[in-house]
Amino acid sequence: MTEVSAFGQTFDLQSPGIDFLWNDSLWRLKNIYEPTLATQTLAETGVALDIGAGFGAFAVPFAATFPGWKVYCFEPDPHSFAVLCENIARNHLTNVMALPFAIGFEAQDPAVDPAAVRRALADLHQTDAAIDKLRDLLPMRDHSRHRFHVGYMHRGATPADDFEVSAYPTLAAAYLSDLSPRFLKIVAPQAEAAILSDMKGFALDHIVGESWGHVPAHLVYDDCAGLRQTVLPLVGPPLVNLRRSQDLSGREQRLDVVVAMYNSRGFILDCIAGILNGSGSEVHVIVVDDGSTDDAKALVEATYGHDPRVRVLRKPNGGCASARNYGRMHSQASHIAFVDADDIPGRDLYSGLLDLARHTGAELVQGGFEMVFDDGAGGLRVEPSYESDDEMVRNAKRHHFGARTCHLLPSDFLMKGQPTIWRRIYRRDFLENRKIWFPEHIRAFDDQIFQVLTLQAVNNVPVLDGVAYGYRQHPGQDIRQGDERNFYSLEMFRLVLKRGLAEGWERFDTVLASYINTVNWISAKLRPDLYAPFVKGAAELWVYARKSVDEEAFSELPVSLFHPPEFAALVGGFEEKLKRFPNSYAWTYLDSFEMQVPMMKSLRSGT
Repeated sequence: MTEVSAFGQTFDLQSPGIDFLWNDSLWRLKNIYEPTLATQTLAETGVALDIGAGFGAFAVPFAATFPGWKVYCFEPDPHSFAVLCENIARNHLTNVMALPFAIGFEAQDPAVDPAAVRRALADLHQTDAAIDKLRDLLPMRDHSRHRFHVGYMHRGATPADDFEVSAYPTLAAAYLSDLSPRFLKIVAPQAEAAILSDMKGFALDHIVGESWGHVPAHLVYDDCAGLRQTVLPLVGPPLVNLRRSQDLSGREQRLDVVVAMYNSRGFILDCIAGILNGSGSEVHVIVVDDGSTDDAKALVEATYGHDPRVRVLRKPNGGCASARNYGRMHSQASHIAFVDADDIPGRDLYSGLLDLARHTGAELVQGGFEMVFDDGAGGLRVEPSYESDDEMVRNAKRHHFGARTCHLLPSDFLMKGQPTIWRRIYRRDFLENRKIWFPEHIRAFDDQIFQVLTLQAVNNVPVLDGVAYGYRQHPGQDIRQGDERNFYSLEMFRLVLKRGLAEGWERFDTVLASYINTVNWISAKLRPDLYAPFVKGAAELWVYARKSVDEEAFSELPVSLFHPPEFAALVGGFEEKLKRFPNSYAWTYLDSFEMQVPMMKSLRSGT
């Protein structure tokens, strides 16, 4: 007999005499059940189901702590069941019923009389005769029991040396609705998803346990009854833990994908089809027509007007940033994504990312991306992105996630790369709490400021393997135009510096490294008449940054990293002019013609 502390009380629990079963059960009690219930409020009365009750490590403390609840414990293993009954009696619990049955997930069985089973459940009370009556009605089903890790059992016969097959009376999960449960604790290796699928119509307010296989998030989110507050970590990787908490925001538990559309008739249908491909009712599309002059809006309405998942909004032309913000303001979803109308998201991308977001609770999650080209024959040619050859991506530790895998990438690594906001989904509360929006006066590179601000606020980003965003390459892309819009990048980084200093960021080195990569990329593709003013403006902003940000941020970022050969001399010239002025945050509030695109256009046109 051992004293066990839980929920602020102490209980006497008889050990099953098996170290693995004892230690494993108490680990869950301390690391899953107690922390979960500490964050949730239970009603005064209710019915709880304990599937895989073992020797009562959860049921006994729970029933004693919440005496208004009736607890039904299901444990098919005869040895564990005997110890469970002893622990219930030893702690003088009258609100617990131990039942020696496994829980299955097939309600239809010609050998079972559903009406008789339901009558037996309705008549259940703590007598051997009542339990025996129900046992006689249930079919025997094979379960594989581990020979060494006694207590670990899963459904079906497993032909392996470490397992032995035993048959137990099995009650289909669907019948448990007759008990009107509000709380579910589940330890049912490899059967969790099937059992929860049978319980989708149950008005469950609380689900807690551990899973040995992938449990799709829609089983606790999509059109489910009850609050479904859930903590269901996957055994092994701490990254994956299906969770759901009570939502007080009033938002709908789904993903809205905002598509900014301007004169995109030739691309938009492929884009929407890609978003919906493999997605269910939890992924919606908001197309924002940003004052198009073609018939793209009418085309979308004619094609998807019957689909409740697709909505089309129209606004006066204001640029991509304003369209994205407009769509977001018309969304009531818990998660959101932003997509370019000329791209082709791959199958299962957004449904898979929503699932990953719910299992990780992360502020943002992402998939891969690939480059899509016209093949010249009316088809498309796909090439992998630069990330496919990156050592950090290839060597990242993979975690099982359903039929796929997932991994973590540092936000610093992603911030230095190409802005790829469209292959990510974001938690709305994260964006709103951090006050991250698209700056509408910037008509290009608004995706870069969004990337920097979101990645600056997190440490690691969960990445789903096996899904990809199709980043279409064509001559009309904004990034291929070597015009004045590229000067928006300077204003964008100036805004980032101002915000970082105002918010007291501790690190700027990654932001500055991203700036170097951007300047190098733009200077290599600009129109010849714009090259000199751009490099001059970039050098001036670099000096302003050096006079504003702590010098340590530049320790591994020498000016030689900039590719334009005249860059170092320009930086030296600006530094000489400003050397007698003290360093100050105020330098980030200064700009020049080169940092303001409207002024650059006016200057170049001579007006």
